[in-house]
Order: sequence, then C-alpha cells, then structure tokens
Amino acid sequence: MHKKRYTTIIMLLTLSLAAFSLSPYVNVNNQEDVKEDITIKTVLFDFISSQYKLAVGKDMPQDRLQLLVSSIMEASKIFEISPLMIAAIIDTETNFKNIIGSYGEVGYMQLRPSTAQFVVNKYYDLFASLNYTETSLDWIEERLLLDPRYNILVGTAYLKYLMETHGDPYKA
Repeated sequence: MHKKRYTTIIMLLTLSLAAFSLSPYVNVNNQEDVKEDITIKTVLFDFISSQYKLAVGKDMPQDRLQLLVSSIMEASKIFEISPLMIAAIIDTETNFKNIIGSYGEVGYMQLRPSTAQFVVNKYYDLFASLNYTETSLDWIEERLLLDPRYNILVGTAYLKYLMETHGDPYKA
C-alpha cells in the first residue's frame, strides 16, 4: 500500500514539475490558459473520485468533490504550486478523507494545529485577505477540520514555506 502511494506521489510530482517548468501556473489570461485550467480540473475530478472510491468503497459526494477541486485550484494559484502536487499530497496523507490523525494531525492535508498556527502567522496578510483573521489555536484546530478550503490553503502555504526553506520540492 505504501509503495502504491509513494509511486503515485512521485508520478504526480514529476508531472507537476514538468508542467510548471514548461508553463508557470499563473492567472488565466487567454484561451490557452482557460483550456489548461479546464484540463487540470478534469484530471483532478477524475483522480480524486477514483482514489476516494478505492479507499472508501463509495463515491464522494459531488458538492464535496467540487469544493476540494476548487480549493486545490485556488491554493495552487495563490502559492504557485502545482495542483497535481497538492492533490498527490492529500491522496498520500488521507486518500481524500477528512480525518484526525493519530498524532493530532487534522484534515485533508494532516496539519498539526500548532504548525498551522505558525503558517497562518507567517502569511497573516494573505490569510486576512482571504477573510481568515483568527489565529487562536482552538479556532485553527476546529477550522482545519470543518473547512476544507482553509485546510488546503494552510497546507499549501506550509508546503510553500518548506520549498522556500529547502530550495527544492523533493527536500520539502
């Protein structure tokens, strides 16, 4: 099982890095970017649906699937990280299930509340611009579990921080 997850994340990471090296993922400005955006969303819908069904044995509710895809796409654009990489991390961590881990990690991206608090404080202005101004540990812990958008934004912000710190996505 771990070998499958490792292979999946390496494959998606490689595809993500290749896509970013050819065409940075920035604001949609023309027809070609719109087509690319639709293609990526289609891949995400299919990937998330199939991985969740393999893990749980049933289909993910459509409203939740839509929320996950839109949250991944938003985080991708804000932090300039491939949406495929974000999806691969969520798949590896939780198979797209919103869970609490055995060591206190919360939500789709399995963040510890104290780590999330560090990230939110580090990128406070950005989170405030997204209407997330609360920084208390209790609020963050609850929000990480109840708000998939917030969980994915904070998890992607943490990934961005790790990539900036280590200078290499593989080390991050």
